[in-house]
Amino acid sequence: MKRYLLFCQLALLYSFNADAQFTVGSEGFFIKENTDVYLDGLTLNPTIALTLTNKTLTISGTPLPGSPPSIARVYNFNDAFNFVGRLGLFYLASELNGNVEATLQVVHKDAVAVVTSGSVVNVTTHYIYNDLVGPVTFKSATAALPGALPVTLIDFTAKKEDGVAQLSWSTSYETNSDLFEIQRSTDTKNWLALDQMPAWTESRMTRRYDYTDNHPEAGTNFYRLKMVDKDGSFALSKIRDLTFTKGVETSLYPNPVLEKLKIKVDNWNDVAGIILFNNQGKTFFESANALSAREIDMKDLPSGIYMVQVKRLNGSVNVIKVIKQ
Repeated sequence: MKRYLLFCQLALLYSFNADAQFTVGSEGFFIKENTDVYLDGLTLNPTIALTLTNKTLTISGTPLPGSPPSIARVYNFNDAFNFVGRLGLFYLASELNGNVEATLQVVHKDAVAVVTSGSVVNVTTHYIYNDLVGPVTFKSATAALPGALPVTLIDFTAKKEDGVAQLSWSTSYETNSDLFEIQRSTDTKNWLALDQMPAWTESRMTRRYDYTDNHPEAGTNFYRLKMVDKDGSFALSKIRDLTFTKGVETSLYPNPVLEKLKIKVDNWNDVAGIILFNNQGKTFFESANALSAREIDMKDLPSGIYMVQVKRLNGSVNVIKVIKQ
């Protein structure tokens, strides 16, 4: 049985050794979509239901490095997780660390720190939040100025046009920036560098960039930008995805799905196996028997984003995204 958290507010703690353990039974700490959760001053409101399993949160007074460094309040989880929704945090005025409060942006960090754009700051309550519309993976959260990283992205979009992927992005601020590396993946784990594009190096005005992937893979293609500074430091953009069909036809319905997911393939005799997994790579269904794989019962699975991988006997693979409501 799922444990639905309807409202939870923990006391806002300002000591840097504060921590919280969020394990509730074997299924972890479940947060229903569009639910406000307050964890020692860190706030989460996921638009897709979220389960935190064996997660520990600590608060550090050591800022993330940058030019300038972040505020002196960093929320750290022991392990990264995927998140879509509103990410916010409270801080003290004494923790601003020389940053201009009104221009702060939310920062999320996994391997590298990413400064968001469009954050909302309340200078009276010392609270900042940002609505993250695309899935991000992070284990740390704080706030910093837009210029703390070499590039400040305004947007990053991906569109299908006549069988190719059109990628576009804009920056509002660049300092000491070197290049953009365009990366693609079919599983969000292994990334291929498609190309590189030089940056403006120094800019205080809006700059637009465009790139075309003329040979996307069959199935779901994930795209991201690696924004590299002159000194070799880098940050990663949000991930965008597009789905292409080439030569073989595979479709899922209904999508989004509530209970049973049906799989339609042009020729089941060519299917070697089907796997259902989530963004963390956890497998929920696997079958080498084409007959048993034509329908997957997802009724008891948590809401969120999943991937269906269809492997053909010739070695080709289709990966299609499905949303569980």
